[in-house]
Amino acid sequence: MMPTSVPGPASRQAGFTLLEMMVVLLIIGIATTLASVSAFGDNSARALRQDALRLAHLFTAAQAEARTSGQPIVWAHDGDGYRFSRLPNRLVLPARMAARTRPVTDTAITGATPLRPREWMSSGTVSVRMKPDARLVFGADWIPGPLQMELEADGNVVRLSRLGNGRYVVSP
Repeated sequence: MMPTSVPGPASRQAGFTLLEMMVVLLIIGIATTLASVSAFGDNSARALRQDALRLAHLFTAAQAEARTSGQPIVWAHDGDGYRFSRLPNRLVLPARMAARTRPVTDTAITGATPLRPREWMSSGTVSVRMKPDARLVFGADWIPGPLQMELEADGNVVRLSRLGNGRYVVSP
């Protein structure tokens, strides 16, 4: 019968390999960086950026809803918050022109829907500048035109852009 193991003392590894130590240090470094940024970052700038990111998602949802329902949706804002409203199904004027001429209300966009009225996350008053300077209307267009929007609060500015392909991009 042949022996199945090599004679001599059994060798066991004691400690950690260099690769294991480097992975642990990398994880600790990432966690420390995230903690310091969240603890010492500019809260007002972060809140304004969150507002812009949330608007990008809501604008995408509003475009999809307008396309699905066939009813144009208008976005309106003031210093305290913003809301989405539907235009009636039967319009005599084109949607963008009707949005400029009379106030629109819709009781269907309230409650737990994503397009419900919301307040700004930023602590200060938020001002909005848009190019083109018109009311923002989401219609049945598959790819709406480009849009440039600036949100400003407490000396911070964030840009929200709609590219030609309909995608939204937020830049600080």
